[in-house]
Parts: sequence; C-alpha cells; structure tokens
Amino acid sequence: MFRIDGINGESIVIDGVWVEKLRANNSIGRNPADKYSGTDIKELTRRKKLFGGEKEHLLQLTIGVGSFYSLIVPAEKRSEVDALLRELDAARGRATA
Repeated sequence: MFRIDGINGESIVIDGVWVEKLRANNSIGRNPADKYSGTDIKELTRRKKLFGGEKEHLLQLTIGVGSFYSLIVPAEKRSEVDALLRELDAARGRATA
C-alpha cells in the first residue's frame, strides 16, 4: 500500500487494486487502478501569507482514474510524487495482467 499526503488534510492511497482519495482520513472517492489514464503535474508558487514576501513552492497533481483526483503537495515531496507514479503504473499493470 502507498500513501501520499498533501496539504489541507488530503491524501491519495493506492492499495494495488484501488486508487482512493481521502480528505481528513475519510474516503471521498475510490476507483479501480486499471482505470488509470495518466497524471498531470503543475508547479505552483504562492505566498504563505496574504501580504507576506515568503513564498512556498507546490506541485499540483491531477490523476485520471475514471474520474479525476487532484492533490497539492509541497515541491519537496517530488520523490514521493515519482513513487506515486510508479505505483500507479504498477497497479495498472497488475490489473491488466
């Protein structure tokens, strides 16, 4: 099982057969992994405070699994994002095999 936690209490969990989106550890969507059609990753920068100068760098993931699940993670979690993509590809491969 693989889990990646984003900001705002959201997560995506892959258990090999299912891809599930969680918000505050409650399921808000669950689709079969064999429906995985791809992931779009965008880099974002935003201010931490409305009028502050400090900025944070984020990655916005949009995962297609029949429907679309979106997750925003800190850019420092890029290695976890890459691991998520490997897990999604592996889960899709197991489902079609």
